[in-house]
Order: sequence, then C-alpha cells, then structure tokens
Amino acid sequence: MADLHWMRGGTVSGRPATPEPDAAWATVYFRAAPPGEVLRGDGSDDRASFVDWRSDFVVWRSDAAHGSALVRSDPLPSSAERHAYPYPPLCPHAVGPLPCDVHLWVDADSPGRTELMEHADVLVSRVPLPLASAHRRVRGLLAGHPGCLAAAVLDTTTRCVVGVRDRTGAVSFVRPERGGSDVPLPPHVVVSVVHAWAVSGGSPRALRSVVAMPRR
Repeated sequence: MADLHWMRGGTVSGRPATPEPDAAWATVYFRAAPPGEVLRGDGSDDRASFVDWRSDFVVWRSDAAHGSALVRSDPLPSSAERHAYPYPPLCPHAVGPLPCDVHLWVDADSPGRTELMEHADVLVSRVPLPLASAHRRVRGLLAGHPGCLAAAVLDTTTRCVVGVRDRTGAVSFVRPERGGSDVPLPPHVVVSVVHAWAVSGGSPRALRSVVAMPRR
C-alpha cells in the first residue's frame, strides 16, 4: 500500500524494526576496496559513537571499482517550526580518497514535509511505479525543485530509478541493483550513495549496485 512507510528488521542492518523516517540528514563515508578484497564487516573499524541503529553498511560497485560505505541517517523532528532542525553530527572519519558527504533527504510523498522539500538535496518516493512512470516522476521532482541534486523513485521491480542533475541541468539516470527481493536497501540509502558518488566527481551511470554488506 502506498501510504505505508518501509519497515526494516535487525537481520541485515542491525537496527530495530522501526518505521523509516520521512526526512533525515544523511552522512555517507566511502572506503575503496583493494583489488580482490571480499567485503564483509560488522562496523568494528568505525567509530562506535557514530555507528548505531541509524547506520547502514553497504557495498558499492561501479564499472571500474568497488568498495564499502557507511550510510547514517539522522531523522529530523516532525516540528515545522523555523530552526527546529538540528544539524547532523560531524563525520568522525579521517579524510580519504572519497570525502564524506552530508546532505538532506526528504520523502516527496510526505504531506508534512512540503516546505522542507524546497531545501532538500535529495528527494525520495517510496511509491512503486512502472519504469516509464518512475522516470517521469524523477524528472518532475527535479524540475520542480531546482535546488535538489538527486531524486529516486521505486519502480515495480526490485530496483529504483535515480536521477542526478549535472551542472548544465541535464539529468543522468541510473538503476543500481539494491539487493535481493527479500531485504533490498531502502531507496533513500541507495540515492544517498549515488548523491555522494556524484558530488565526489563520479559518473552516476558508472554505479552498478548498492547492496547491504554481508555480515560476518
């Protein structure tokens, strides 16, 4: 049903079963993998104060490389009062080849977040649409919100359509794999990685998959 928020259990991400937020600060920390490394983990190499139920460990793969990323979402309160939204915590990781990216994502279908959408870096729709309709929805979201860099819309397969606006205003589309049909990554996690990839200079079309990291 379109009005239900995504629910995630603790079997993959380690977080309790809880509704996904409709707006949050996202922090994405990339780590490139050495050639031949098989990526598995439990987060032991990350600062414990930063890694908790709000964090997802993912594996990304592009045309030429692969690696891991920590994606943390800090939900915003429901208050619509001005200055009611706290800033996200600082990323505690050392600067690497790919920098940390912090951005604001908002659920485009949430009636209580209409004003906040004007300030979003990323917009997300969890309402599944046929592929052609999902493309049109992404284009419409970006066209209607000039300050938004990326938008994602679920399609009726196990993927989502992600559109990224470049400096000329042109939109590049990508449909990265986001995991199997049992527990695919939520679209806001996928598009957050795509956003971080794009602002670090990567081509969005080069990303092939963003999936949950297998646990040890």
